[in-house]
Amino acid sequence: MNRVLILSLLIFTLFSCSSNDENENNEDPILGKWFLFSINSVEVSDCEKKSSIEFNSNGLTISDTHQVAGTNGTDCLNISIIENRWENKGNNLYSFNNIESVIDFSSDGNSFTITSGNVIYKKN
Repeated sequence: MNRVLILSLLIFTLFSCSSNDENENNEDPILGKWFLFSINSVEVSDCEKKSSIEFNSNGLTISDTHQVAGTNGTDCLNISIIENRWENKGNNLYSFNNIESVIDFSSDGNSFTITSGNVIYKKN
């Protein structure tokens, strides 16, 4: 009897773990906070690398933009924080901040490229 109970618990545990793994694999790869890295193959400044887009599972984005300022170019200003909506339209086509763009994800999932404008964002 004890063997049957232990075997049943083991099988239940295995199915529970595999179910969680499947849910994680079904999440949209764009979810999370991404930081600006480069534009047109040119790495942006450390200040501009503070610029980010956060994609939330509820369909909202928060875009946070930083820009170098000041006469000597050493000031870093947060020039805007914008909330908007995003949508995965399929085939790597996303709509966010009122713009539709094709998004190409890196093989490791730690960066994506907005093909129009050749803009790369990376996760920290």
